[in-house]
Amino acid sequence: MRRVTWLVALAAAVALALPSGGRATAMQVARPVPDFNNDGFGDLAVGLPGEDVGRQVDAGAIIVLEGRPNGMRSNRRVIDQDDPGVVGPAEAGDRFGAALAAGRFNRDGYWDLAVGAPGEDVGRIGGAGAVIILFGSKAGLTGAGAKVLKQPNPERGDAFGFSLAVGEISGPAGAELAVGAPGETVRGKASAGAVLVISRPGIAPAFDVLYQGKLPRRGAPAAHALPGIAETGDLFGWDVAANDFLPAEGRDSLAIGAPGENVGAAIDAGVVVVRYATRATTVLRQPHPERGDRFGTALGDGYLTRSDGTVDLAVGAPGETVGEARRAGAVSVFQTDASGFLARGSRGFWQGAAGVPGMPEADDRFGFAVAVGGYGRDVGGLAVGVPGEDLGTAAAAGIVNVLYGLGGVRTQQLTQRNAGGAVEAGDRFGAALSRPFTYDQDLRQDLGVGAPGETVRGKAGAGAASVLFGGASGGLGA
Repeated sequence: MRRVTWLVALAAAVALALPSGGRATAMQVARPVPDFNNDGFGDLAVGLPGEDVGRQVDAGAIIVLEGRPNGMRSNRRVIDQDDPGVVGPAEAGDRFGAALAAGRFNRDGYWDLAVGAPGEDVGRIGGAGAVIILFGSKAGLTGAGAKVLKQPNPERGDAFGFSLAVGEISGPAGAELAVGAPGETVRGKASAGAVLVISRPGIAPAFDVLYQGKLPRRGAPAAHALPGIAETGDLFGWDVAANDFLPAEGRDSLAIGAPGENVGAAIDAGVVVVRYATRATTVLRQPHPERGDRFGTALGDGYLTRSDGTVDLAVGAPGETVGEARRAGAVSVFQTDASGFLARGSRGFWQGAAGVPGMPEADDRFGFAVAVGGYGRDVGGLAVGVPGEDLGTAAAAGIVNVLYGLGGVRTQQLTQRNAGGAVEAGDRFGAALSRPFTYDQDLRQDLGVGAPGETVRGKAGAGAASVLFGGASGGLGA
């Protein structure tokens, strides 16, 4: 089935840990984050969902790039589900590391890491999915005491753990985890999708389930009845974001991507469903939805115009046709005020548009990944992954475009050369972007970039991750 194939294809991308998630005030940190060993330097976790563990193909693993006084480097440890303490064992197709999110889940002062394994079998239920929480310690992330989270009602192919976000969704009671299960069957509709919000995930997990439409059981709270109708292939929960879109409410709202949603006659045009902290809801769409846009594939949230104190949402539509260029891709930005999203005031960006470098070409997939952070000196930046971009004769080498002040202040076009690497065909640089994180005491925000197609020592598709540091005068790649 085409949708199932597409689901697996995107899961193959390198995953990079979200550094904080949740409330926008988390950006105003007093020290680098996330910090798994509490040494005063920020760390970055990198997923290897295609890693083979012994004979178990695509079992998955993670590595950690640790912040040090002279930069970042791997601790040379690979954590997989066969490690002591990690809930396992490693099995073929688990894809442990396909999604990552950092947060403080057990309140011991160390940052912890939630790791999605959307291909995990639960008993005899194939591909139901799971999330494993690895706890931080003085020695960094460890498998000791790891906690596994599974759906209360797992089903074949749910892909629970495909996407992750952290926030204070029920209020300031600690980090909660939003987990996407885009393969969830709802009322007989395969891959309609669901999102589970887990309170106290590292201590005593409690689950809250969200679907489009009413829950498929009697007595479900009305707050769970989100807009829309569950349909085959909606992929609700493909990506999730949690942030303080309604500042006066004191807790976070949820944005949920459903890139397989049909809009009228436009198949797979895609939507984003927002459940505000007040439990009010809205549906975001493109002004001109078209077949195959896949709007909602990627979500990025944070300050773009930092002076006004509001949080914005960037939504990737990597299947967007621009002119005659199919799947050139586009990104929509929804700005907020005290009343919530200004959906009608969204702005669209694509290569070749005013203030955006480059030209739209078929299969560029601009918006395959997005991230919003304080990359500029005085304004926020929108980082957009364009993994299908050709550079000279290097097909699908990939780039990252960064737009500052919504494209009206400054732009950057970054390649692997900016990260000390080489531009090569098939690298797909920009296929994954981390949330902004802070490496050292200068508190300038930095960005992790995945290139899952990178060839390493002759091994095609081995993958690589780069760190682009924020510069003193603003911008990335210092």
